[in-house]
Amino acid sequence: GFFVMVAALFPLSLRPDPATLLLLGPGVLWVAALLAVLLATGRLFHDDLKSGWLDQCVLASAAAGVPLALIVAARMAVQWLLAAGPVLAVAPLVALQFGLNAAALGVLLAGLALGTAVLVALASVAAALAAGLRGAALLTMLMVLPMAAPVLVFGALAVHAAQGGTSAGAELSLLGAMLAAAALVCPVLGALALRSATEA
Repeated sequence: GFFVMVAALFPLSLRPDPATLLLLGPGVLWVAALLAVLLATGRLFHDDLKSGWLDQCVLASAAAGVPLALIVAARMAVQWLLAAGPVLAVAPLVALQFGLNAAALGVLLAGLALGTAVLVALASVAAALAAGLRGAALLTMLMVLPMAAPVLVFGALAVHAAQGGTSAGAELSLLGAMLAAAALVCPVLGALALRSATEA
C-alpha cells in the first residue's frame, strides 16, 4: 500500500507531460520500493528479541548443530517474499502511469526482484544490529540508505536503458552480483549481530 501510494501520488505533483513522467518514473518507482522494503523490515528482529524468540533460536541452533546464519538466511528469504512480493505484483500496474513500454516493464520487474532482495538483506543486518534499541526502525533506515544508493542507481539505469531500446544486461548483472555478495555475507553478519544482542 505504501509503494502504491507514493508512486501514484508523485505524478500529481508534476505537470502532465509524458516526457517528464517517463524520465522520472524509474527513479520514483525504485525509491518507493526502497521505502516500502525499509518500512517492512526496520523492526524485523526487535519484537523477536523482546519476546525471547531469538534466544530460543540461538539455543536451538546450538543444540541441533544448525548454523545460526542459515536460520537468518531463511528469515531473510521469507521477509523478501512478504515485503517485496506485493511490490512486484503491483509494480507493472503502477508503472503504466509513467508510460513505460513492455521491455522496460520486464526489466523493471527483473531489477526489482534482484534489487529488493539486496535491500532486504542489508536491512535485515541493520535490523539485527539495532534490535532491542529504541528507535530501531529509524536506525535501520539510517544505516541502510547510504548502502542502498548503488542498487537504486543501477536499477533505474536498467529501466532507462530498456526504455531507450538498448541492453540492460550490464546493470542487471551488477544487481545480480550484489545479490550474490549479499547472500553470502549478510546472513553471517546478521547472525553475529543477533548473537551479540542475545548475549547483551
